[in-house]
Amino acid sequence: MPWKNGLGVTHEVALEPSTVDGAQFLWRVSLATIKGSGPFSVFPGIDRSIVALKGNTVQLIVDGNPSPKLVALGTPFSFLGEAIVEAVNDGGETTDLNIMTLRDHATHVMKRLDLATVKTVTGKHDVSIIVFTERAQCAIGDRPLQAGAFDALVDIGFDESVHFTADNTAVAYLIGIDFKQPRSM
Repeated sequence: MPWKNGLGVTHEVALEPSTVDGAQFLWRVSLATIKGSGPFSVFPGIDRSIVALKGNTVQLIVDGNPSPKLVALGTPFSFLGEAIVEAVNDGGETTDLNIMTLRDHATHVMKRLDLATVKTVTGKHDVSIIVFTERAQCAIGDRPLQAGAFDALVDIGFDESVHFTADNTAVAYLIGIDFKQPRSM
């Protein structure tokens, strides 16, 4: 989905549609390519986190205040969706990972995983997702899985474990989403 300002493209990884009037989603995970400097879209009532996965450094100016620079495979940065955000790209393209949650209904965390040292991740959230930054091998139970760059392992069950093989040197990001009210299925 091209951005309105022409300075980027968003690719949806996963989302849960909203049943709340006026809201498009309860949560959304996406990858975006930032092609230049410019404003971010405003999402009132949404909590957001972003991390750069590859490419050039991006500086976010959030409500006039500079954020820590987003560097490839760095630490996620969180901000409010209603904030006025300007991205300052130091040239070239940047690919980033984003999670957005509808504030009154869900919370989220995004955590960096160094697969050279992290060998097991267990789902501890209502929704757990792992996004890979390069090739990696893992298994859920006795099911071996091969992930490529920017692949996602979506909907890891609560208390379900993902095991990473010993030769992984990739970085991945764990996204955990928790709902504020019990949900009917």
